[in-house]
Amino acid sequence: MSEASGCSGNCSSCSSKGSCSKPQSLLEPANHLSEVKKVIGIVSGKGGVGKSMVTSSLAVMMQRRGFSTAILDADITGPSIPKMFGITGRAQGTELGIDPRLTSKGTEVMSVNLLLENTDDPVVWRGPVIAGTVKQFWSDVVWGEVDYMFIDMPPGTGDVPLTVYQSLPLDAIIGMYQAINPNVNGLLNCLLVFNLPFTFFKGMLDAVICFAIYKPLSPILHGRNSGGKSVTA
Repeated sequence: MSEASGCSGNCSSCSSKGSCSKPQSLLEPANHLSEVKKVIGIVSGKGGVGKSMVTSSLAVMMQRRGFSTAILDADITGPSIPKMFGITGRAQGTELGIDPRLTSKGTEVMSVNLLLENTDDPVVWRGPVIAGTVKQFWSDVVWGEVDYMFIDMPPGTGDVPLTVYQSLPLDAIIGMYQAINPNVNGLLNCLLVFNLPFTFFKGMLDAVICFAIYKPLSPILHGRNSGGKSVTA
């Protein structure tokens, strides 16, 4: 029985017990050769606040601490991660899947401009194609064993963020903002809907310094927020 039909959540007293359909998981299965332990999304209400820089910095920082890290560049129409690490050339694939490129320090990276013939070619795709590409970056890429994967997302609450929230097993969200505005409030409400634990930082330096001083990701990996409460720094 659905919520619209008055479901109380108490199956023991329900007249439809055993006959109602169970909710289907929307999570996309990972490549069978991938074992990603923690997945962290980097988001913002608007662009230009330093998401890609924070994503890259956290991946490098955790790599230096002895963890294996990876970056999934989900900003399909504005990818920047490969350029930040000086990665050129195209990613290669086998019958097992697509192999991510490696940075000089060993962080794995997958981005759409690693698949284009020319890195400056525009990505003129509609929403469903972009959402499908993000899913393929999770399911078709052979990530191997990864301790921390960071997902660099485009700003706002469009197709890509919604796809990531629904289809990937996120452990936490790191949010960036410069000032509280309707865009930020809308993003916060969206995260509450999906019941995702999140921490927001005012400026990219705050985020990087926080993770440099404290235990790795400890401010946000305490489990899901009870009642959808946010944690800010």
